[in-house]
Amino acid sequence: MKETHIPVIKFRRDKYGDELMVDVVTLDTIRKSKGFQEVLRQSFYGVMLTTGGSGEVEVDGVSCSASKGLVAFARPGDVCTVREDNGLTALELIFERDFLLSFFNDPHFLDSLPYYSHLRPSPYLVLDESLYNKIVGLFVEIQIEIANERDVHLLRALLYEVLVLLQKAFPIETKKPVNAESRVVRFQELVNEHFATETGVDFYADKLCVTPNYLNRIVQRTLGQTTKAYIQSRRIDEAKHLLRYSAMPIGLISDRLHFDTPSYFVRAFTKVTGQTPLQFRNCPEK
Repeated sequence: MKETHIPVIKFRRDKYGDELMVDVVTLDTIRKSKGFQEVLRQSFYGVMLTTGGSGEVEVDGVSCSASKGLVAFARPGDVCTVREDNGLTALELIFERDFLLSFFNDPHFLDSLPYYSHLRPSPYLVLDESLYNKIVGLFVEIQIEIANERDVHLLRALLYEVLVLLQKAFPIETKKPVNAESRVVRFQELVNEHFATETGVDFYADKLCVTPNYLNRIVQRTLGQTTKAYIQSRRIDEAKHLLRYSAMPIGLISDRLHFDTPSYFVRAFTKVTGQTPLQFRNCPEK
């Protein structure tokens, strides 16, 4: 039976204390954790490396066949699940944003990583044998350090090495975006944080210190849709998650996402997807 919401799994700060906000855990350990559900929303960053078996994983609505060497990247708020599990085994490096960024002067380091960007083409990466062995070795080093000395400086350095090695392997252009594109990326981040309660263009323009017209121009040029349409599509995407993975009533989903009325929500959802919310919920997953 589906839950009436998508459960959120949080980093266990009671495990090692508030300062040590990094860990490497097995997929089996995650499954045995308190409150585990097949579909979860993480509140932390994750790098899951498949080490054996096969199955299908889904991150942020994007599915991928999983076997040894697949890396799945999850950002805070991403909905994650594993399906068609045929003995799938994996290690997941999990960490809180503050653990890494307390070490850097650049507060946007994580946002600059292509696999955590809101413009990423995919949340997945397939490693060759050499890089797979190197990443597994670093995961093991992190596990050993946590089990013994727990030197936070060394752990940050090991985490940084993992992230940079994966950045180099990720198959997209990694140069820094120009100013307008930087604002669009920040706009997407803000929408991801506030889409459920803030649906007006003025709110996001004010946060970015630009005019609504300018924001609309750069969003249209970069993303191919208006600012208002992008915000709406993000709300519809969240509605899809709630319809697919929870038993939350349609009226409550409408209220949760701040649509004016349930009937307006139904019209907006149907316009974007070609299905009513009830049809989408009852349609078998492909």
